[in-house]
Amino acid sequence: MKLFLEKLEITYLKGFISVVVWALATVAIAENYTAGAASIVVTPPAGTLLAGYGRDRLSSGMHDELFAKAVVIHDGLQGLAIVTVDCIGLTRPDILMIQKTVSRLIPDIDANAVIISSTHTHAGPDVVGLWGKNLWSNGRDESYMSNLRRKIVEVIVTADDKSVAVTSQVAATNVIFNWVENRSEPGLLDSVMSVVQFVDMNGIVIATLTNYACHPTVLGGDNTFVSADYLSGFYRTMSTALPGEHLFLQGAIGGWVQPLQGDRSIELARNLGSQLGEKSIQLLKDAVPNPFYPIRLRHQEFDIDVENWRFRLMMWLGVLNRETYDGAMRTESVWFQIGKTEFVTHPGETSPAYSIASRKLMTSEYGFVLGLSQDAIGYILKPEYFSDEVSFPHGEYLRTVSVGRNAGPTLLDVLGKIVPSKSGGDVSKKVEID
Repeated sequence: MKLFLEKLEITYLKGFISVVVWALATVAIAENYTAGAASIVVTPPAGTLLAGYGRDRLSSGMHDELFAKAVVIHDGLQGLAIVTVDCIGLTRPDILMIQKTVSRLIPDIDANAVIISSTHTHAGPDVVGLWGKNLWSNGRDESYMSNLRRKIVEVIVTADDKSVAVTSQVAATNVIFNWVENRSEPGLLDSVMSVVQFVDMNGIVIATLTNYACHPTVLGGDNTFVSADYLSGFYRTMSTALPGEHLFLQGAIGGWVQPLQGDRSIELARNLGSQLGEKSIQLLKDAVPNPFYPIRLRHQEFDIDVENWRFRLMMWLGVLNRETYDGAMRTESVWFQIGKTEFVTHPGETSPAYSIASRKLMTSEYGFVLGLSQDAIGYILKPEYFSDEVSFPHGEYLRTVSVGRNAGPTLLDVLGKIVPSKSGGDVSKKVEID
């Protein structure tokens, strides 16, 4: 009995010591995030099929390089990677492969904590498959795609290797540009610009992330030169003013948020991007400290019925490489929080109505809505686009590249489940779109 009690005391003592060690470790890590950032060129070779307009559009040159850019943030217990890629939209099958590899190489980054967003340039490679030489041919260059996935993993690992202790600051405000318009529902825009910045202990900027919504489609369908479109001007302006990496996180651009395109020249595109960069820099002057809290993340996979017969045909032909589950396409959305900055992801080109609704779900005034993130399933439209085929200009085109009428309501229902309530609990929230 005495021996048993001695062992019991030792067991409790070990348990107590473990708790104390954990508590001290928690205190030790609860001072600052660590963060690192990197970029890598992902420009395709000449002769690549370009995405976003008509089929069989081969690149013949380059206006500017395309990039994959990453920032990796750690709180001492877990990590998170945020990546932007200059392309039309990486889809879930490619993203899953990247996530799996990253989580193997960086064990404290869970696969679900690898957030991959696309800028949606229409002067980049066909990474989906829809813009081949003809209706029944896939436009993806699988050699390029394999290399692209490898480079995205590489840029995340490089960013992680560069991690240093950082502070963070954040800002958000409504920004109206006279060159951004909704061509289907004039006036319906989510014009919030959100910016978060990570700075090392010497005051050197590590990374700046800017979130805003507008199609990068200044360059038109007759352009055959590779380009990030207006983001080339954004990158140039940001890099001239600030050190570090500059990530642009695309917002809700569906239904149908476009730039005024003028002469559709690269000069115009760069000018508009420069204006975007100048606004981001100006906004940082009003930034407030983003305090350290442990990173929080919730995600949910969900299925959306493939109502669009064109999508079903493309999958049957092998042009669109997606698995279906009882006639539904599987995708996902993520909510995560860094300090007091909240993020939600939309897996396609969402109507601004869903972006505005997402902001109502979030409790922070510093919210980021990332479109074309974790997937690129096409336009996510309000249900009215499918019941009223007259009132929405360009609606006929938008419906042809939408999964169907249930995509938007399903997404909003999922976000209501994964975005925490103000108390931090798991209570599902309902919000209606305007």
